[in-house]
Amino acid sequence: MRETIRKYAGNYKDRVVALTVFSVVVNLISAIGKLVLGIRLNSLWYIFNGAYYAVLVAARITSIFTYGRAKRVTDDEIRDNIETRYYKRSGLFIFLMAAVYFALCIHMFKQEYAVVAEGGWMIAAVVGIVVYKLIFSVYGLIVTRRLHDKVTETLKTVSFTDAGVSLVIAFCTLMNLVDKTVAVKSSAVLGLVISFAFMISGMIMTVSRSRRLKGN
Repeated sequence: MRETIRKYAGNYKDRVVALTVFSVVVNLISAIGKLVLGIRLNSLWYIFNGAYYAVLVAARITSIFTYGRAKRVTDDEIRDNIETRYYKRSGLFIFLMAAVYFALCIHMFKQEYAVVAEGGWMIAAVVGIVVYKLIFSVYGLIVTRRLHDKVTETLKTVSFTDAGVSLVIAFCTLMNLVDKTVAVKSSAVLGLVISFAFMISGMIMTVSRSRRLKGN
């Protein structure tokens, strides 16, 4: 039974990519929906959110195609070169994701505005999703680093970045229950710190990998 499941489900890396395809569909719907809302309502909040999801979709689609391309290559050196160049581009995607969210947090702080869940079950859903994202992205990072696969490791790094910035809305949602006057600003400050950290991380990924490419 276990062998049959493995045969059709593939290895761990294949499952990661398969789940990423599902995530792309969900994120693409979110990106289009929020951009349309932002334009119709003239709301920078939704426009920034839509732009963030658009970059996230681009990062994940690039990952999927790179994984497929690298998997078809039989030469180890060519495969390593493909994955190395992909890793460099992914650093730029992570930087862009964080930069867009950084801009969103500036908007939150200045306008003291954020759209958060207010119903009991909706609050639980928002917090639950963020906790789920964090747990599985951290677990995925640990597993993929042991596998020494640049593509799936970077996919999990992108997921961890997404989980990290998602903390902002979860924190704002919970703070809104305590003190609405400070919820948005305190969450915006937290978001600025998290986003800036990921911007630096993305830059390091790009620069360090660029140096290796030049060394080759």
